[in-house]
Amino acid sequence: MRATNLSTSADRIRRAVGGLRRRLWGLRRGLCGLRRAVCCALLLPAAFPAHAQRSLPLTRDGGHLYAEVLLQDSVPARAMLESGIAFPLIDSALVWSHPDLFRPEKLDSAVRFRMAAGANYAARYKLAPGLSVNGSRSLCDAYVVDMGGHKGDLLWPLNRFTTDSAAAPGIFGLDIARGRLELLAEEELPGDGWTAYAMTRDERSGMYCLRGSLALVNDRGRRTAEQAELVVDLGNAMLLALFTYKPEVKKFVSRARIPELEGRTPAGKRLPVLQPAAVTFLDAYTFRGRPVLLFENRMRLPGHGFLGIRFFERFRVIFDFRRAQLRIAEPSPADGADLSIG
Repeated sequence: MRATNLSTSADRIRRAVGGLRRRLWGLRRGLCGLRRAVCCALLLPAAFPAHAQRSLPLTRDGGHLYAEVLLQDSVPARAMLESGIAFPLIDSALVWSHPDLFRPEKLDSAVRFRMAAGANYAARYKLAPGLSVNGSRSLCDAYVVDMGGHKGDLLWPLNRFTTDSAAAPGIFGLDIARGRLELLAEEELPGDGWTAYAMTRDERSGMYCLRGSLALVNDRGRRTAEQAELVVDLGNAMLLALFTYKPEVKKFVSRARIPELEGRTPAGKRLPVLQPAAVTFLDAYTFRGRPVLLFENRMRLPGHGFLGIRFFERFRVIFDFRRAQLRIAEPSPADGADLSIG
């Protein structure tokens, strides 16, 4: 009787141990599956990076336009919109915090950049073409400079970037009133309701100029007009800046008979300023009460002046750098815009 009881007890123990083993094996398989799922979740973003944002919100600081962007698909940065400089400029502190990502190349000698508004930069390193900014890619070298945090991490000249896979300048939609920048593909261009103006591209600098009639009106109502080529410049916070170091521009300003005043740029540089009663460009768009900067120091710039943000903020615009066209859509009455008021 005792032997039978012992045998039965042993069988029960073996069955219990076997059941425990099966449970442990099932738990182990579950843990392995969970580990694989976690690994896949971690690896998928690297294998399939998220699509870059094609519509960017803009902020305004000191009259300039800024966007929060991703550089090289991974590094957050603050970019200032530009179209009046020849090359992208990127802050050295950002580059040296990610040297393997940016791969800077040392220059044989320093390259210096003198901005029209007074800032000066020196570059001893550059980045090869292909710098990625939220899906757009640079078509030229970018230069590494110490920006000192004054203008964000990047001066982003849109005219030197493509917005798709083509190795050609891109297409950008800008609505300053609503604070949006759109990176457009060719098939996304709008249809009716836009006025298109031809631009010319300066091959040396990559900048684009808009040609048309420019008129200055003094406080006595005297109107002085001339054909002018103006660089479309999203880095200029003003309406208009004229290159009076060029003889033909100086003569035009002199004929306008508008007294010169003294003004200062955000960088503190003193510049002469005109205060016309009105400025009209392209025989269509009149702005009142806006100062006009005069640049007297000689620079290697195309055209007769800069057409700045104060012009473009009045409209919805598309910079089609690929076709060298500026498209303008006048605000609807619902926008409350009056193009004749400064």
